[in-house]
Formats: sequence, C-alpha cells, structure tokens
Amino acid sequence: MGGQSIDTVPLANYLKDEYEILIAYGEKENDEEEFAELKEKYNGIAFQKILSLKRSVNPLNDLRSVFALYKLIKKFDPVIVHTHGSKPGVNGRIAAWLANAPCIIHTFHGHLFHSYYNKFISSLIIKLEKILSRISSKIIVLSEEQREEIIERYKIAKRDKIKLITIGVDEMFYNTNTQLLRSAFRNKYFLPRDCVAIGIIGRIVPVKNHKFFIEVVSKLLQSSVKDNVKFFIVGDGYSKNEVQKAFTNFGIEWSDNKNFLTAKVIFTSWITPVTEVLHGLDIVVLTSLNEGTPLSIIEAQVCAKPVVATNVGGVKDTLIDNESGFLIKDHNLSEFVNKLKLLVENNELRKKMGCTGQTFVKKNFSKQAEVNAFRDLYASCASL
Repeated sequence: MGGQSIDTVPLANYLKDEYEILIAYGEKENDEEEFAELKEKYNGIAFQKILSLKRSVNPLNDLRSVFALYKLIKKFDPVIVHTHGSKPGVNGRIAAWLANAPCIIHTFHGHLFHSYYNKFISSLIIKLEKILSRISSKIIVLSEEQREEIIERYKIAKRDKIKLITIGVDEMFYNTNTQLLRSAFRNKYFLPRDCVAIGIIGRIVPVKNHKFFIEVVSKLLQSSVKDNVKFFIVGDGYSKNEVQKAFTNFGIEWSDNKNFLTAKVIFTSWITPVTEVLHGLDIVVLTSLNEGTPLSIIEAQVCAKPVVATNVGGVKDTLIDNESGFLIKDHNLSEFVNKLKLLVENNELRKKMGCTGQTFVKKNFSKQAEVNAFRDLYASCASL
C-alpha cells in the first residue's frame, strides 16, 4: 500500500475496457501493508504477485524476480510494459527488454538520486538509471521539478523521451461519508471536539525525516497551544523504534496501542481506508528530505485539510503556498513551528485553506485528466 499502488490500480481500472491489463506486484516487507483494499475494490483487474520482488536489495531475490517477470511477460505477451517506482522500474524494465517487449514505459513516482544512500551508492543508481533510460520508450515524471532534475541535474534522459503526466485523484472516493469517517477516527483515539489533530502519513524511514518532525512536536508542545493538540504518525517502517526512542529522549509521551488519553503522540501503523485518517485529522504535515509528488499532500487537500510541508522535490507543485498550506524552505524549524501554530490557533484559517486546497486539487490533479493522458500515450505506443 502506498502512493504508487493508490495511483496505478484505479488508473488500470479506468482503462480495463480498452486494454487487457495485468498488474504484477511484489511481496510486502514486514513494515508494509498489503493493498488488499484496492484489490477488493477493483476486482475486475487481473493481479499477479511476484514473491521474489521486494523493496529491499537482495541480489538473489532480485535475479529471481527478473526471471519471474521475464516469464510472465513472455506468457502475457503485452504490447506495453509500464513499470512504476524504483525496484519494479529496474527489475521490470530489464525483464521487459529481455522479453523483447515492443514498448517499455517507466514512471518515476520519486527517485533515489539523493537523501536515501551515500554518494557512492547514489552515483551507481544514477548510472544504472541512465542505462535503463536507453531501453525505455518513454519516461513519465509527475512534476516540473522532477522533470528538470532528471533532465538537467542528473542527465538521466533527453527531453524528448520525458513526458509529464500529473497524478490524479478521484474526488468522490475521498469525499464520501466524511462525517462518519471523521467520527470513527476521533472516537477511536478519544479526541475532544476542540482538539487539533496533526498527522504525518507515510513510511517511517530516514528520507521521511521524522527526526525533524520530533523537533517540531517538541517546539510546539513548549508553546501556548500544547493542551489543544495531538500528533499522529500514520504508517510503519524500520525506523519506528528509533523514532519512538527519540520521543522518549525528548520527554514526550507516545503510544501505539494504549494510553490514548494521556499520550501526545500516537503511532497508528497503517490505517485503511486512508480517508478515515484524512478526515479525522485537522492538519497534515510533511517533513521529507526528498519527494517526487507526495500523494499524502494531495489527498489531504482533496479532503479539505491544510498542509505544512518542507519545500523539497516536487512538493511545491502540489499546493499553493500561503493559500492551501505553507511551504518551508531549508527545513527551518522556527518557521515550520510558527506556521503550524498559526493553523492550530485559527480554525477559520484552517477551513479557508482547506477549501482552497480542495479546489486546487480538483483543478490540477483530476483523475480523468490523468486517464486521458495515458489513454493517448498508450494508443500512440500501441500503433507503433
């Protein structure tokens, strides 16, 4: 479960009447959530799990997954192979090339070029992506910032091979039974009516920079709004224990299964549907070191929630600074806390920014616009 699957599976559903589609997906890691909700909702699509395809790097597993994907591609005999994300993008494109797939498309939902690994590993990843770009018929990026990084900064591919298609969200999916969902979330965690719930959504891994979030929480709890706020960490990841220890070191009480009344920080793990979280929260934050196009920010706004986010990667393309939320440059702690405090203290500002964000997402991240763009792209590939 994550941004890639939440975007890709509905896209396939819209196109299934025009194309025979098979979605190949990997085995989840221990800290990840199976996307069962999506499979149940879109049960008219064929799915195939590749057990050896995992997020973690394991040479033997990776070779097995390339071979498994190669066999699957040869059997299915597709006109188009479309890979999404980092590991599937590497293994899937190699398998598609070995299988002589006529058209290979790759979407960068983010990238690993910085903030994930040391400089040496990052340089190897860049070199590998340059090689893979040569066997790619088309490369899809999700934002202008991402396009310029891939073309100019890292020189992964030439401009004529790159196409910008923004993520689309289905407004009706996110805004059905909103009051029921909000009540379910807030009752579960015993939140008073006047409590402002602030959440960060995503995998608990270093690139998401929860260490900065801890500093934000600590600073805000030293201010006048300390009695009116609760913080939620939605997701899971291998850094979870480290983050919990850091909260303890800061003297901040946290909980992951009890003490909801007294704890200021609550670890919820993964929650489905995510709409329950989005409507239960009042503000969504993002503290990442690197992002492509963060779906959590777009989802928050379509649910009329204001956001406060670090200005990295394609984040600036996903909100209107000072209108639907606040962009924070250079991980400036004081500015982040001040903007968050401003939203906590002003209910009308939260409502106004939420409405602005909802209108912005409807206009700029339409699912139908995304579907139409891929419909045109696939048709041009299929006709070659």
